[in-house]
Amino acid sequence: MAELYMLTEHSPFMMSFVFLTDAGNAIVIDGGNPGDMPHLREIVGGRKISAWILTHPHHDHISGFVSEIEKGEITGDIEKIYYNFPSEAFVLEHEPQITPCSIVDFNRNLPAIQDKCVIVQPGLNIQVDEVNIDFLFCGEERYDKPNKNISVNESSVAFRVTQEGKRSVMFLGDMGPSAGRDFLRMYGEKLKSDVVQMSHHGHGGVTEEVYRAIAPEACMWCAPDWLWEEEDVEHEPELWGTWHQRKWMYNMGIDEHYVTKDGTQKIPLEV
Repeated sequence: MAELYMLTEHSPFMMSFVFLTDAGNAIVIDGGNPGDMPHLREIVGGRKISAWILTHPHHDHISGFVSEIEKGEITGDIEKIYYNFPSEAFVLEHEPQITPCSIVDFNRNLPAIQDKCVIVQPGLNIQVDEVNIDFLFCGEERYDKPNKNISVNESSVAFRVTQEGKRSVMFLGDMGPSAGRDFLRMYGEKLKSDVVQMSHHGHGGVTEEVYRAIAPEACMWCAPDWLWEEEDVEHEPELWGTWHQRKWMYNMGIDEHYVTKDGTQKIPLEV
């Protein structure tokens, strides 16, 4: 059975997960900032990275990956890179305040990795050793509809990871309320998964209805101390703070929580 690790922050905030398979390969999800890369390399431990999945082009998710490609230290160790990003023009138009602008850095380094890249679409399924990955959602159809969605978070790729006889894991990236509603309309009760990665670090992500459809047993929070203790506030309509979303989970009867503030953790996947 592949092991799942949720990596703790070595930067102010980020998202990074690693699956280690029985055959000695690795699957990396996002990875965080450049300062998070030494710990990621430690967890990967020299294994071939059969799949590196990037959920969306914000610096706390992909700038570490870009820094590794720029150094040329791991390019040969990566078999495939999976993503579906909005255009550079879209990001610069709708989020010009983003610094550093990771989509620009990513695109500048694209020639070095082009032959490894796979632009994912809903319905794509891949198998890495005993790990099965179903890509369920991407924001591609939303990029030319700025009145509907002006957030790069809403472009996040969502996917479910399964292994025979083990708990399923749903990854939501930084998906927000608008994309979450589309996701729910597309799949409804089919979203059911045993473990969920809390969207957008557990604050300002999808609405409660999405989590109720997923109906998880356990939640993974990419949240350092300051974010875990965030006030019970609504930053903008439907963008609730972490404490408010913690109450959703408690009201659903979920008491199994893994939080990056507590360090890097191996997530139990045994049924």
